[in-house]
Amino acid sequence: MNKPSRINLLFDQYLNNTITEDELAELYQHFQDKGHDVELDKIIGRYFDSTPHTVHIKSKEIGDLAWQEIAQQIEDAAPVKKLRLFPMFKFVAAAAAVLILLFSTFYLYKSSRTQDQAKTAVAHDIQPGTHRATLQAANGKIYQLEGSKQEIVADKNAIRYKDGALLETEDQIQNFTLTTPKGGQYRITLADGTKVWLNAASSISYPSAFAGKERRVVVQGEAYFEVAHNARKPFIVSTDKQDIKVLGTAFNVNSYENEGVTVTTLIHGRVQLSSAGISKPAYLNPGEQSVLNQYAFQIRPVDVSLSTAWKDGEFIFTATALTAALRQIERWYNLDIDYTGIPENIQIHASIQRDKPLSAVLSALEKITNLKFEIKGRSMKLMR
Repeated sequence: MNKPSRINLLFDQYLNNTITEDELAELYQHFQDKGHDVELDKIIGRYFDSTPHTVHIKSKEIGDLAWQEIAQQIEDAAPVKKLRLFPMFKFVAAAAAVLILLFSTFYLYKSSRTQDQAKTAVAHDIQPGTHRATLQAANGKIYQLEGSKQEIVADKNAIRYKDGALLETEDQIQNFTLTTPKGGQYRITLADGTKVWLNAASSISYPSAFAGKERRVVVQGEAYFEVAHNARKPFIVSTDKQDIKVLGTAFNVNSYENEGVTVTTLIHGRVQLSSAGISKPAYLNPGEQSVLNQYAFQIRPVDVSLSTAWKDGEFIFTATALTAALRQIERWYNLDIDYTGIPENIQIHASIQRDKPLSAVLSALEKITNLKFEIKGRSMKLMR
């Protein structure tokens, strides 16, 4: 393989998070030669040209920062045999500018791997969300669920924590609603064995046992399902705008009211989607996503890990509008964000662990977007 092809391959491996530590060092060393500046511009330009509605400026300035940070990362990781790189950290379109995000990539990596940096956070820093939720029975009784337990298990005779601790005994079938606040998430295993992960500011209403010919639950917000198979009793998830019908499968549904659309992502199995006002149902196969607006189901192939990252402890943004990313951050950190003045045309690529304090996340976003945010209590806005 000739040298230009080799360098293009290494750059692609970096963007796809498949590059090794030795290959990263090789890429860095190659571009330390000032005679390769034009080549670097061409490689970056090729990547940007494949991204619609972006303009490439400031590549030299940001590129210099990128390679400086790569050099530092290689030095810091010298005794470490396996280097972890965050996937999806590629570029950001800031207003009319597209800036290389390698600099921000390594900033986040280093801030996540040292405890000392975490200790420097100011005393009033806002911590990430935790496992917390409330459970309300149809009879009006409310339970504040223990965060350390993380999951409840329901059946027709009792409600228990996953570790076996009894929450309540049941002498009849009744409906319950599990609700997470902003800054909270929780899990539940339903009476049929279906497992549900509930994201922040979300709820699921379900019966303590499934009677009749179907298993139906109602979701608001975002939830991930691993549905227990039962060919004779389909499982139906109802949201404000659609029904999802399955027999046994795994999928994610995002139906937050302030998102404007309902997004369903299928991991495995097959689902049927239906909505009032749309005459024909839609069907998803594994690796497909449906975006429901008021007119139709729009189906496309996707990387399903982007939609399920939240349950595994990460934000993953890929060509995500800054405002959409901030709505996720707002829910997880229990914030009230004033979106006035925040540009609509900034898109970001980032992978951020959800266990970081807000200061670390905002510091990264500020470096990426060249914007500044102001925090007062739990209110956040763009600084003028």
